[in-house]
Amino acid sequence: MSNAPEILTKRFRLTPITPEMVSDEWLRWTSDPLLMGQMNARVAKLTRTDLQRYLVESQRQMRAIVGIYGRKDRNHVGLYETEINEENRLVTIDVLIDQHRYDLANVLRETDPALLSYLVGRFGLEKAVAKVVETYKPLILHFEQSNWLKEGVLRQENPSAAGFGRLDVVQFGKLL
Repeated sequence: MSNAPEILTKRFRLTPITPEMVSDEWLRWTSDPLLMGQMNARVAKLTRTDLQRYLVESQRQMRAIVGIYGRKDRNHVGLYETEINEENRLVTIDVLIDQHRYDLANVLRETDPALLSYLVGRFGLEKAVAKVVETYKPLILHFEQSNWLKEGVLRQENPSAAGFGRLDVVQFGKLL
């Protein structure tokens, strides 16, 4: 998907992130305790080179990271990490939105349908799946309110990045 065209919505532009496109915003997000805590990820002071290596490794593993940018101001708003399973006609998505500056639900209400429609047309996908750690409450609320089916809760699926116990993961699915 790294050679995919831009997807335009009314307010946003979605485009695959290449190593030379790593933004200062993305670097800031990785060291933000609120954003990383919600995602159950460790806060890290990553360098541009670290994120560039991550992008290259993601591409090698057939995952695409799609940036969400403002159409007018070109600000980096967030990103989708996607993994396509063509055999099962399935895409797994993960989401990160800069919630200090943007409302997660408003961004995703506009960008989810555009991204999923593109993936259906390009790859013939039939289903999207999102696994959300229990601490990422704004994303769970978005999926619940956006007609994604709560398929189940994977009890104590992930170790806590904060080092205490294990966390549940809520799995959502959406037929496309």
